[in-house]
Amino acid sequence: MSMTFSQWLSHSADADFESFVRTRRDLLQPESPTMAALAAAASSRIGVSRGIEALDAQTLEVFISLAKAARTKPEIEITGNPHLDPTLTEAALPRLRDLGLAWPADEDAGAGGSGRSGGTAAAGVWKIQSEAITLLPTSAAESSRAYPWQIDSTSIDSSTATIGQPLIHNSEQAAVAEVISSLRGLVDELAASPISRLTSGGISKRDVSRLARTLELNLEQTITLLQAAKSLHLIGVLDDALDPQWTAADDADSVLAGDRAELWAALVGAWLRELLDVTQLAAGASENERLTVLTTPKKSLFKGYGLSVPAMPLLRFAVLSVLHDIGLGSARSAGWIHAEVLRRHPLLPAHEFAMTEAVLHTCVTFGLATTPLQQPDHFGPSRFGLRLAAGLDRAMAEHAKQDPSNLPLGVSVEALTVPGDVIAAVTEGLGAEVDTVLIQSDLTAVATGPIEPRVHHILRKYAVVEARGQGTVYRIDAETIEDTMQAGLTPEEALAELAEISAEELPSTLEFLVQNTASKLRRVRVAGARAVLIVDDPVDLDVILSDQAMMPAGLERLAPTVAISQLGPERTMHLLEAGDHHALLHSAAGPVRKRRVITESEPEVSVRRRPRVSDGHLGEYMRILRSAPAAAAAQTSTDEPLGHMDRLREAAEAKQRVLIRIADSQGKERTIEMLPATLNAGRVRGVVTTTGAEASLSVARIVSVTPSP
Repeated sequence: MSMTFSQWLSHSADADFESFVRTRRDLLQPESPTMAALAAAASSRIGVSRGIEALDAQTLEVFISLAKAARTKPEIEITGNPHLDPTLTEAALPRLRDLGLAWPADEDAGAGGSGRSGGTAAAGVWKIQSEAITLLPTSAAESSRAYPWQIDSTSIDSSTATIGQPLIHNSEQAAVAEVISSLRGLVDELAASPISRLTSGGISKRDVSRLARTLELNLEQTITLLQAAKSLHLIGVLDDALDPQWTAADDADSVLAGDRAELWAALVGAWLRELLDVTQLAAGASENERLTVLTTPKKSLFKGYGLSVPAMPLLRFAVLSVLHDIGLGSARSAGWIHAEVLRRHPLLPAHEFAMTEAVLHTCVTFGLATTPLQQPDHFGPSRFGLRLAAGLDRAMAEHAKQDPSNLPLGVSVEALTVPGDVIAAVTEGLGAEVDTVLIQSDLTAVATGPIEPRVHHILRKYAVVEARGQGTVYRIDAETIEDTMQAGLTPEEALAELAEISAEELPSTLEFLVQNTASKLRRVRVAGARAVLIVDDPVDLDVILSDQAMMPAGLERLAPTVAISQLGPERTMHLLEAGDHHALLHSAAGPVRKRRVITESEPEVSVRRRPRVSDGHLGEYMRILRSAPAAAAAQTSTDEPLGHMDRLREAAEAKQRVLIRIADSQGKERTIEMLPATLNAGRVRGVVTTTGAEASLSVARIVSVTPSP
């Protein structure tokens, strides 16, 4: 008689049992240390799906072949099976056994005293978890199509390129300086020109494209920075019910003027944890669904197998891991990196090559990767990228110790943060910020290194950014100067402000441009010639209008509380003081109340975490499991969902009636005699013997399954 999974756990060798328990720490429950509870957790739909997540492509394809074979017969003959490759199957079975997805069904293979250590050789009879058949592509239609993770090896460029150390150092430092400059420029643009918020809450592709042209970035880079700026609360929405607009947050300037390495680390961390894919935001999820930036889609953008870890954070983590394994000084093609990512995580929903390529380009933008000069389609890690990938691996291992529920995949979005040693390396690589620029006669201002935010804001009043990098090039523009001087700035004040940040004497061409612009503006001047009186109480205005001392003002009443004077504000104020009328002079140059900017925060979600077995108690937990009474393990009746499903599948194959004891929602039990027909998606369908009607029963409500006498 073949063994159920619970029976195999009870009879398996100590080494095999310990390997399974350490691999599936997510299944251990301190409140119920019994073999039946452990087997039930492993056989549940979520337990099986999380085990499948941890398979690489080769092992997954073997497991799919086993699942196809299990559709017709629960016991799978490994030896001599024409549908199974002996070499690949022998290599895959130990991993499948450790994950609790497959186990040797014959008693000799599973016995601890047999000396076979659980049957690591591809021999004998094996069984798999029943839920795997419905989770995997095992139907005839699905079998006729290539799997999404399968890529033709002949179409992949497997060549290796070499990248010199000086190029790596220069590119990573330039990338960090440039991405910080671009982020500052993005927030500056939104502060100067707020973008209208749509009814969906985001901004349109047209506005993003205009912003990209202004910043001289491509569309995907701009979307990446916008999403990160939103996550970091650098941008928000004006508190205006009539016209809410995306603009800079109230404290954005102080954050952007802080430590650049810390700002870079926060930017990278926000990108690693971002759930949305930039390629889908740039193109739209489908022809009928247009997505907008800075808003959350109403439904998931990824179809197919759902993972416990969101697709994009897992893809970015996997790309960094592959870059780390390539090694410093080497580069591989984007196609090869994409194929390697899918080999490690075949069920990752982000199967499109464009997604992986976009992640690689963003790695270059952030200074985590670099490309050879003559081969822009090859990518290799930078020093920052190597440190980040190694640091993330350490963080994942440490997080898994504290919360084993992340196993067996071992990836957590919470742990995707930039380690301190990476921040220290970035700080060491960044040059000092310059506080002066070289203003040349061709009306360009060149900053020879990263520029201080204060100097940048002064230049942005008179110039436009022409190029960014480790240094920044500004072009002084006549229109920008005119816009600035229209606010009342004199030529002397403008030239003095530029001379303060200039490393050398201002060129004559700049002085001529400023003076010429001022002379054009002087031809038409606008000044405040009339004053407006605004009162809270109409009675106060009645008293002022009836006062003979106010006659020179020529007051004209426009509304019960508003009157207009024929004199200027200062002269009107003198008349009011002479008539002993208390008043306040409003100054346009005074502080103006700024509208509040609301930064969107992620909703606080209270996650209830189950207690897990810690490392210190793991040995004792295994001892309790293994010391359970032998009678409990040897009982013939099924006492967990896995045994129910196995017994029902065997009865369906043998066309044998079974007695099913099932509990309703109130806990009342009743017995049904059924001839099972199919078993999938956690339900058994068949014909009830007493009525001849077809019925569908939930396996979760089944208490026991026994053969009908």
